[in-house]
Amino acid sequence: MLMIYRVMLPLLLVVFVLMGLWVSFLHFPWDWVMYAVMGLEVLVATVVMAMEYQAQNVGGASGWGSFGFLGLSAYLAFFLGLVRILVWSYQKFWA
Repeated sequence: MLMIYRVMLPLLLVVFVLMGLWVSFLHFPWDWVMYAVMGLEVLVATVVMAMEYQAQNVGGASGWGSFGFLGLSAYLAFFLGLVRILVWSYQKFWA
């Protein structure tokens, strides 16, 4: 029963730290971006933990939620990078 926590909690911690470092590196001009991204990560992590906990009793279903969480976090990081490039180009060329 506790095996899921030995795998998922370190994974979630690493993803949270990496996402925080990425948003800090991008240095958005607004302070609320960090709060919004971290809030979204916590919300998704809570849903993933609930899914993984319920799926551990079903053969072959456990573990897929963590892959979805990693994919969603990578997609969000890529999207944030694109948004930051757009904000930078707006500030550089049109403002």
